[in-house]
Amino acid sequence: MKGYALFIMVFCGISMFCNASEIMLKKITIGDIPDAWTRDFNVSFYNDRLALRNTTFYQDEEGQTHYTNLERIGQGIIAKKQFILKNPVYGDAEVFAFQASGLELSCNGNKLKTGKSFGTTGWYFWKIPGGILKKGLNEFVFSGNGTLLIEPSIYPNHSARSFNNGEEWDFNNLGINNGNGEYLVRLRVQQYPEQGTAVSNVYDLLSIADGRSIHGDFFTAEDLKLVYTGDIPDGTDISFRYRCGSTALYSPEKWGKWNNLKKKGNTWIIDEPLKKRFIQISVILKTNDSRKTPSLKQILISGKIKFSTSSEYLNVVYIDKNDITTTSIPFAYQGPTYRTKAIRETYNLDNVIKKGNTELEKFVLLRDWARHTAVKGWDWGKSMWCPPWDALIILSTNKEPIALCMCTHYSTIFTQCAISLGFTARQVILNHHCVAEVWSDQFNKWILMDTGNSSDPELNCHFEHEGIPLNALEIRNLWKQDRTNEIQVVYSSGKKISGDEIKNQCDFSNYRRFAIPLRNNFLGNPFPGELEQGMSQYYCDLYLWWDDSQKPVESPEYGKTSNRISDFYWTLNKTIIDLVYQKDNILNVSLSTNAAVFSHYLISIDGGAWTKSKDNFKWNIHNGRNELRVKAVNSFGLECPVSKAIIDKTD
Repeated sequence: MKGYALFIMVFCGISMFCNASEIMLKKITIGDIPDAWTRDFNVSFYNDRLALRNTTFYQDEEGQTHYTNLERIGQGIIAKKQFILKNPVYGDAEVFAFQASGLELSCNGNKLKTGKSFGTTGWYFWKIPGGILKKGLNEFVFSGNGTLLIEPSIYPNHSARSFNNGEEWDFNNLGINNGNGEYLVRLRVQQYPEQGTAVSNVYDLLSIADGRSIHGDFFTAEDLKLVYTGDIPDGTDISFRYRCGSTALYSPEKWGKWNNLKKKGNTWIIDEPLKKRFIQISVILKTNDSRKTPSLKQILISGKIKFSTSSEYLNVVYIDKNDITTTSIPFAYQGPTYRTKAIRETYNLDNVIKKGNTELEKFVLLRDWARHTAVKGWDWGKSMWCPPWDALIILSTNKEPIALCMCTHYSTIFTQCAISLGFTARQVILNHHCVAEVWSDQFNKWILMDTGNSSDPELNCHFEHEGIPLNALEIRNLWKQDRTNEIQVVYSSGKKISGDEIKNQCDFSNYRRFAIPLRNNFLGNPFPGELEQGMSQYYCDLYLWWDDSQKPVESPEYGKTSNRISDFYWTLNKTIIDLVYQKDNILNVSLSTNAAVFSHYLISIDGGAWTKSKDNFKWNIHNGRNELRVKAVNSFGLECPVSKAIIDKTD
């Protein structure tokens, strides 16, 4: 059977013409589902639109250093940091420096008012009034008595020191180690960046045109045209790209490269037929005037879709939906190594969680065990050393103790032990505390585990609201709404108290801000990162910080901030089933998954035994009810939740 449709599709929504007669299915503008678009750090979502962010962040380092790698300013030593700005500056700005107490600062020869501390963050900031910064080279000179932190590097040589009040500058020998590098000084300017990019969800053109869960095996898309709604002030521009793939989830090996849409008047055109049914749209926002930004509110795509339909004797009773959300920033997952195997076997972790009947109970058992590996805690031990994020080292040094074990290390133990058992976990940095979050298949969400929040080991806990475990953002939102009385604090013993009753442990004010690392593979790869993370305040810019506004308020000293929920809380371990009818009651099944460190699929047909499967196979449909169950298995051997499709066949 052949089908033919003219359609109009609104990202993130759909309208369709069928046989030249209009049928409106759904119309959703970008503002209705802001999380549908991933975006880089130069793009924000506000006023129901995608637009360039209203601040530009300048930095030459990421803070990959040690808190003792200092430049001591005073007694004849001054320091200079340079920033080169491509565009004129029309508004105010702020400059940030780490461990800069006691320093005075001038910008382009203008003395700035005394810097202020952010309090518990370790950073200082100076306001720069409008008119001081300029296009091209800008110089900041630090004097007084204090310190600057240094990240070792050879390029770009924008930091220097002087021993003779600026008559001569040395760009290659900085700090107490006389090494090359860059001072931890960062600049945030009130201006729009030159360019930013956002990318849509994956859309299935065939499903849009066909409207069914089982498709025929013929598809082509022709004469695709794009029209958008938005604003393009003078000096700004918008352009579009597209890429196509053969799977419902983006996968580099099964998707093509980005291609430009061609502009004809107010319309953008894909000038070649598409044989692959899955598509993504990328929008590139540009400005030549740092006071202006283009914005995108809605996209309409029209075109001709030719397709074949499936057998009329097949009825889809049930099929799992594709409700996967993705992060804008690639995340590096820890895979199995000899070290993950060593920690699992050495500490008999399978036995630690053995008594747990549910996934949550297993997490609680592991959390309680992790906290009790060093009952005392917060003791430097014999070595007077703060270990890195490495659970094997921490567990080898925390008993006597030989080295420090505090909240940072307890969360590291939990995270890396959970990973070695096959779960996906990560550390979470709070304002002045460190916890862990773990992906829960039981609740289909990330949940927080507070492994070490007090010198009392019995106070390790998690937080629930109406019986559902919470993550850091949910806790933060309830705290900001003055609703901590609705939070239940659940201890490993089973004891529960109201959030208002917390005593002798870190309270909810620490959720003022939070960040996640962009990887969890520290057990196998200590760098990039901080050697003694948590010992000093947070100077490393390798974490993603939550901030409510497009201009960061809680964490403006960092370059990586977002208010897109899925950048922090994307989904995991889901398997998507795609069905295409061929002939003789045979369905071609394609599987795709977002399981971390994926290994293979298991399938079961009509309640039969689970067998290993490829991502593409034939399913023979018989009369009556047919049931397919599938699940992904990760490289640690953990089986993910089951997805299923149920088909009825009648003659």
